[in-house]
Amino acid sequence: MGAAWRWLDLGAVDGATMINVFVALARPVAAGRSPPTALVLYPERPFANVGYHQEAERELDLAYCRAQGIPVVRRAVGGGAILDGPWELDYMLVLPPGAPGTDAGVAAFYDRHLAPVAAALRRLGVAAERAGINDLSSRGRKLSANGAMQLHGSWILVGDLLLDLDVLAMSRVLRVPDEKFRGKLASGMSEWLTSIRAETGRLPERELVVRTLREEFARSLGVSWVPGALSAEEAASLAELKISRTQDDWTYRKDRSHPGLSGAPYEGRALKIAHDTFLARCDRKAGKLVRITLLHGGGRVKEVEISGDFFTMPFDAPLADLERGLAGQILDERSLQGSIADWLRQHHVELVGATAADLAASIVAAAELAPTTASRTP
Repeated sequence: MGAAWRWLDLGAVDGATMINVFVALARPVAAGRSPPTALVLYPERPFANVGYHQEAERELDLAYCRAQGIPVVRRAVGGGAILDGPWELDYMLVLPPGAPGTDAGVAAFYDRHLAPVAAALRRLGVAAERAGINDLSSRGRKLSANGAMQLHGSWILVGDLLLDLDVLAMSRVLRVPDEKFRGKLASGMSEWLTSIRAETGRLPERELVVRTLREEFARSLGVSWVPGALSAEEAASLAELKISRTQDDWTYRKDRSHPGLSGAPYEGRALKIAHDTFLARCDRKAGKLVRITLLHGGGRVKEVEISGDFFTMPFDAPLADLERGLAGQILDERSLQGSIADWLRQHHVELVGATAADLAASIVAAAELAPTTASRTP
């Protein structure tokens, strides 16, 4: 076996710890002040977890979350909104440059480090295989969602395994047009999500899953694991992040970035709000989901917001700058695609799960929605 790396088993944690601990480790691991690290942990109680490029109020039923005391957090990784809870086991890798799988881009990083997770699932009796860019599934149903990113020099993988499922709770926190749709959503979740319990007929012991993951990661990385704890530097950074990244300015930053687009209709609809001025929302499935909120008139973009469950490298790519740059542009797909591609190239931003062509096509699709004269949604 090769080098000895750190293994952190944090057990049950709150939502703020779960979404920030890998951020706290990124700088010290990249600089060599901390060793390459794997973590396992799980939520002590449910919390609503929204992706970095999503609007919390558009994805979540915030009134329900407040009434039920369910914390809402925004993570520093893309992907979709989800209710995390004790029914899962989460794992993370925080690796310095030059570690296995860090030298060939994000797609290769996923390839390298989802393979041991799939191997662990197979040992647990689940026929796991890759699904899309960043998921693992069994019989066509997802049971592991993952996100990868580069942060402060480190390469990071964040993922979960569904030991069990609570689709009613998971569907209840999501925002939907009406309760009839919510019933369909819960039914759909049962068809596209699964768990180790559902696949094997038994709820696995958490310790067995942890041990199996530890062994498969060690085999894949060619290392041995040494149990450890957070360093003083990491603990202090985590404590600061748990304060700063649970403030409304962080959690709802995307929601507040376009006050001129507030009150837009539900997806797939458009409103005529003035002479030759329209407000529309459109969802378009690329590799991931792209959500567009568009104010347009006279054949031009007036204001646009780009959100969705795609990823960017770096994770905090300034999409607000891109959105501002698109204001005033002609609603022509080829022209928009060129502008978006130029911006991505100039700012060294990589989209994962979407392309410049996907964003341009989504904007044009929003502009083509047939409008009504109904009032905006509250």
